[in-house]
Amino acid sequence: MTHGEGGRGRAVGTGQALLPILMLGMASPGPLDAQVPAGWLLSGPNADLYRMRTDREVAREGEASLRLEARGNRRSREWAVVVQMIDATAFRGQRIRLAGHLRSEDLGSGGLWMRIDGIVDGEAAQIAVDNAEDRRLSGDTAWTRQEIVLDVTRESVTILYGAMINGDGELWVDALTLEAAPDAAATAEVTNTILGGVYERPAAVLPAPVNLDFELETEG
Repeated sequence: MTHGEGGRGRAVGTGQALLPILMLGMASPGPLDAQVPAGWLLSGPNADLYRMRTDREVAREGEASLRLEARGNRRSREWAVVVQMIDATAFRGQRIRLAGHLRSEDLGSGGLWMRIDGIVDGEAAQIAVDNAEDRRLSGDTAWTRQEIVLDVTRESVTILYGAMINGDGELWVDALTLEAAPDAAATAEVTNTILGGVYERPAAVLPAPVNLDFELETEG
């Protein structure tokens, strides 16, 4: 990854690269998932074809991980994300790193992602996003560390992060951290993408990260 000068563009569609979570309803985990990680949501255009849950049989650290899995055979163009949304105020002016460990079985593709939304020239904007497209897992993999580094600018309002699954298979996530990164840490090249309209703060935004180790559960 490299760090480039941030430019500015206007969105002409809502493709996968934009992860248009603010325009989507948050999906229920579904009746098969009695326990899900507290503080986490399942979203995306095909969220009903996937499920998330707490897995207390597979973990890299502690006693639990987050498990994201397809409900039956899924095609590569179908995808969903698990997401946590936090207020960006405390992180403005900082470079931040999302890091964690992932494991997969029969996976189409998957990995961590992070997105920063805000307000540019009075309009809703995507400040930065990294979907780890060039370093996703696929097939069967052992626990693998992955990280994403982005800058939180003064225009930033909300930070969204989690893991994405494309197509079939299962993806486990564990031991996430979200913290300040050194200025020397490389970031993805980003462009301010103007989404247009008034920024609407999602109802599920938290004041700070919670349950990054997935040990806490809530009823699904």
